[in-house]
Amino acid sequence: MRIEDLDFSKLRAFQLVATHGTLAAAATHLRLTVPAVSAKLRRLDDVLGVALFRRLPNGLVLTPAGERFLRDVTPLLQEAEQALANVQSGSSAHADETGSLSLSIGGDYTAYFVPKLNAFLSEFPKVQVHMRVSRSSDALAGLQSGKLDFCLGIYPRLPAGIAAKVVARTTLSLIARKADSGPPATPADLVTDRLIVAPRGTAMRQLVRKLDFAAEPMSLLECPTCQTAIDLVRLGSGPAVVHTSCVRRAEAPDIHALDLGEKMGSLQLVVLYRRGSRRTVAAQAFFDHVTR
Repeated sequence: MRIEDLDFSKLRAFQLVATHGTLAAAATHLRLTVPAVSAKLRRLDDVLGVALFRRLPNGLVLTPAGERFLRDVTPLLQEAEQALANVQSGSSAHADETGSLSLSIGGDYTAYFVPKLNAFLSEFPKVQVHMRVSRSSDALAGLQSGKLDFCLGIYPRLPAGIAAKVVARTTLSLIARKADSGPPATPADLVTDRLIVAPRGTAMRQLVRKLDFAAEPMSLLECPTCQTAIDLVRLGSGPAVVHTSCVRRAEAPDIHALDLGEKMGSLQLVVLYRRGSRRTVAAQAFFDHVTR
């Protein structure tokens, strides 16, 4: 295989399906039909000579080769987006656009949104962006009152007047330090008398209740972010339940990760906004950037 055999449309289709978990979601983003996206994945498999997904009755699941490819290709696509933004910024029609945007973002999700935010800032260099990390309740109150334009993160329950655009989805993974165990086969192979959980908001708490290996009297250590949990695992504090997407981004070769899968449930990463609110040119452009 040569680099000339690849094209960004196939790579983007692969990334979207891997991120969202369904062909339909990727098709919506790409403005293609589901069969067209499926065909791109088949052609990508043929070019690479490996299967990137296992096709199950209830959806697609990444193979080990697919996991590795997603980890490697995501920075490539992010850099391509940034290159486009950089080359367009000098002659951008929005280079003189002014105004301000106020955002709230969950601490664990900044890695997903930062490349998209940076591309927006390159296109709108004079727009002031105010970004803060807030608790879900505070973020929702700010959005409802008009103090915030958008909220980015995981919000399982939405108040009246607030709408959500799903941009990604993640399952949960059980992780442990490699030095503490061999390759995990089941959750019971990893669990001790302590389980680290992060971030244990409402959505995560609901999923943790489904874990039969997390029943009382096991001690639960709650962390503010998945990265904190991953660091504690590396130090030998015990196994942890974290977002699968956070494990992929952490590039942690020194830990075992066992994806608990769709049966255990998944969480949706969303962009929230007020229904019926009028958007400025910059606000609409930001929304378009982060929901691509």
